[in-house]
Amino acid sequence: MYTVEEIKEKIGSGQWTRADVDTIIADLKASSKLTSHVGEIYYSSYGVFAYSFRDRVYPMLEICQEAKLLLGPSMEKALIYLALMRLYFCLGFLPKVVEYGLKYAESGYTLRDCLKSVYNTIAATFTDCGLYKEADIYLEKMLDISRLDPCGPEVDFWNSDYMNEFVYYDSKVYVKLGMGDVKGAEQALEGIGRLLACDDISEEGKNFFRLQRECTDLYLRMHKTKDIAAIAEEFNEYMRKMESGELKVDCLNFCIYNFGELLQVMAKVERWEDIIRIGNFIKDAPNFSGSICPVYKIMCQAARRSEKEEIRSQVHKYERMYLEALEKEKENYDELLRLLAKEELRLVNLKDTMKKDPLTGCLNRAAFEKSSRRFVSEHKKGCLAFLDLDYLKEINDSYGHEGGDSYLVCFAENMKQALRLDGALYRYAGDEFLILASAREEEIKRRLHFIVEENPIKFHINGDERNIGFSYGIVAFEEKNGNVAELVKEADRRMYLCKKRNHESILKEAKTK
Repeated sequence: MYTVEEIKEKIGSGQWTRADVDTIIADLKASSKLTSHVGEIYYSSYGVFAYSFRDRVYPMLEICQEAKLLLGPSMEKALIYLALMRLYFCLGFLPKVVEYGLKYAESGYTLRDCLKSVYNTIAATFTDCGLYKEADIYLEKMLDISRLDPCGPEVDFWNSDYMNEFVYYDSKVYVKLGMGDVKGAEQALEGIGRLLACDDISEEGKNFFRLQRECTDLYLRMHKTKDIAAIAEEFNEYMRKMESGELKVDCLNFCIYNFGELLQVMAKVERWEDIIRIGNFIKDAPNFSGSICPVYKIMCQAARRSEKEEIRSQVHKYERMYLEALEKEKENYDELLRLLAKEELRLVNLKDTMKKDPLTGCLNRAAFEKSSRRFVSEHKKGCLAFLDLDYLKEINDSYGHEGGDSYLVCFAENMKQALRLDGALYRYAGDEFLILASAREEEIKRRLHFIVEENPIKFHINGDERNIGFSYGIVAFEEKNGNVAELVKEADRRMYLCKKRNHESILKEAKTK
């Protein structure tokens, strides 16, 4: 498997290929411990996102989902959230981008050098969903984190506070326009101007800001001016510079949706040939993300309306491309539904597994703490029993810990049968078990007494047979007004009294012999 450094080097040097992704996917699927390869998963997912390898998104999604389920709250899990956010962004599946973006943002393990990317993506996704107020809130949150935790002087420009501020102001323009607040958008654009006036930003950085501001300013003026012909011409010239390579855009990523709006302006002034030219560039350029369908739709319109025969003759070609893009998006959607259903089943199975003790199959302490209050409130006349097994240490000493495990399993299986569905059996800790029963205290006491004294559970090991004994304490729900903590405490106290009486009885029998 490639190391993290090898993956980063390949991505950064432009040598990253689909074959590299396939190799890593195969290695990760073969790994017996995904949680030890979070770095490889994260950077491979980032490579799929950065290079728009959409056909490799699905296997990476499955690997990320599996790793996510295996991890508790940690920096590693936060990185998986970030990977999932970017992978779903590749597919344009906005609800999941929002879900995992917010999980990452709220995880408490956010990385400063990812802030600009994360919050810009969340803001863009909210905007595409029409959730402009929510996008505004998270842009403010991004800037708060950046300002409360300023970066040190060793951080490069692309991860600097200047870059975070730029992303904030640039995204703010689009968000404010979506809210209908043109004045707020103008003020955000002025913020970019103030950044350009800072002396300690390199010329390379300022060129980057100028290039992006030119595009954002054009988009803002599209919402302000009635002279759409002038906007169409400016957009055409901007795109000509981009097509010619005059604009160095390798480090920029543009949203197809916003450029689609500018293409619609060109359609209003019937710039059909220019629409075809720009559309062909956008569909093949690596700097654009999002659904290509809106661009193809405008290109179909332009081909039908053009006066040039060579363009009109391409109508069927663009219609086919449009339909193929729609079909591909449908395939993506169907594949996403399959993945989401699989993820949901994994979560259901995980939740079910997390409720159970892996050795005995009983419900565990976490399940007790989660469900006991509801059980007690729904069964006012029920009771709680605290059970403590006898002789487990002796079994462990005589037959090893495997024998002790078998002892616990034998007890749990037979006790569950004896309860006859009137209660739930929980393994509370070690050789301690709890019973939540809907039956009254007297009924459970009678059953437990019968199991201990008259029909004990038989444990067979290495040709030996032993009775599994246990001490117990029972308390009715109403005795403690349904307070679960007090019920456990009181049942535990009564269990120790029972154990003490049992030991005294054993000692008395031994003396009389």
